[in-house]
Amino acid sequence: IKTLGSTKIDSLVFRGSWAIIGHKGAAPGDAIEKVLSPYDGQIFLDSTFISKNKEGFLETVQIGPSINWKTLAISDSLPNNSSISYKPILISQTDNSEDTLAALNMVNGEASLKNIDAKKNPYIKILAEFKAGDNNTSPSLKSLGVDYDGVPELATNYQVVSVEKDTVQQGEDAKLSFYVYNVGESAADSFKVTVDVVKPDNSKERIFEQMVDSIGSESRKKFSIPYNTSGFNGQRTFAISIDSDNKILELYEDNNFYNIPFYVLGDTSNPSLAVTFDGNELFDGEYVCKNPKIKIELNDPSLVPITDTSSVSLYLNNKYVNYFGNEKNITVNFSQSNPKVTVDYNPTLEDGEYTLRVFGKDESGNLSDSLGITKTFSVMSEAKLLDVYNYPNPFSADTYFTFKLTQIPDEIKIKVFTIAGRLIKEIELNRSQLNYDLNKIYWDGRDDDGDLIGNGVYLYKVIMDVAGKKQDVTQKLAVVR
Repeated sequence: IKTLGSTKIDSLVFRGSWAIIGHKGAAPGDAIEKVLSPYDGQIFLDSTFISKNKEGFLETVQIGPSINWKTLAISDSLPNNSSISYKPILISQTDNSEDTLAALNMVNGEASLKNIDAKKNPYIKILAEFKAGDNNTSPSLKSLGVDYDGVPELATNYQVVSVEKDTVQQGEDAKLSFYVYNVGESAADSFKVTVDVVKPDNSKERIFEQMVDSIGSESRKKFSIPYNTSGFNGQRTFAISIDSDNKILELYEDNNFYNIPFYVLGDTSNPSLAVTFDGNELFDGEYVCKNPKIKIELNDPSLVPITDTSSVSLYLNNKYVNYFGNEKNITVNFSQSNPKVTVDYNPTLEDGEYTLRVFGKDESGNLSDSLGITKTFSVMSEAKLLDVYNYPNPFSADTYFTFKLTQIPDEIKIKVFTIAGRLIKEIELNRSQLNYDLNKIYWDGRDDDGDLIGNGVYLYKVIMDVAGKKQDVTQKLAVVR
């Protein structure tokens, strides 16, 4: 033991503690040792040994990523024939394998790295190999730096992503707006930006896809995307993805995605129907021509467009009117604004009484009215003059001559006579001034000379002319002032 340099081994007693750190051939006293008396506890020795090797190495951490390697710059000290060689270690982009190249030719503390392909090797390390000089003098490395062009860094986050409204009505556009930033050191060229809508079942609908040519370093690009919500309601999420194909080498990938939710309120509003015959509102029981122009208009307060012909259903005398195969008589037009659906129905009808029932619904299935609209009317091919009277009767200032027509005649004349038979007023009406069914003809109570007629009882005759055949009806009127 004394050959290890011990001088205290002889003082060790039974149950005492002793420890030594020495080496064979050491001179007495060169060893580190300690002795304790019995029951004084454990011994701990702590020391540092400096061993001077002839060779050594230093390997840097991973450097990069880079899109263009430039130069290695070092500052070192090489005394007494010592040396340091510098070797690039290439790290493969595909499998992270490493390949150590030959030592670089350092000139004035610099060496070119331009022969390294950054596309294949975006990351490298530098291996520094040390060799001692005369008398085991050690070289020293004071600093080491690599000059290269850094990669782009694409990003988006909650600070630059927004929806105009987080809750919209069904049919309204949900409007997404966001920026894509490049906070990296180089331009990002040719990458894809996509937006998907994520449904409650986690399925996705791609609503936007665009290749971006380039975004320069410290630059940004804005995207504004409207998305129509006509076909659904409930919770949805916009999912933004930047460079999902990983064509751009970046420091971080987790800032290339962002999700933002929005909600669509379902359409619960009811549409409304309007039905006209030859441009006029029809009262039940009125006469119409045998080829009436029936127009049905469906108005809907919601923002959801209507695209289905089944939104308007017709039943004539309880028989469904099929649009298919009936194109000559029915045309359907859709519009983004009200009326959203217009149906022009031009049937050819025989004489008789008819009932038309119309039902309407919007794209969401909301009914205009569960009972629909019902119109009853009659068709008579024979021209008749019906229900002739004037109102008010008696009158003091003016009155209306009223009558019904089953067909539009060539001409109607209204003649007013005194009881003695003298004609005092004649009103002539052509076809364009007449209507099917009810007609109301105003008279101001003046004769053909423009004078008010006096109190008393008068006769008036309504004469209808149809292709030279005349019909007439005579009635009485009274003036009381």
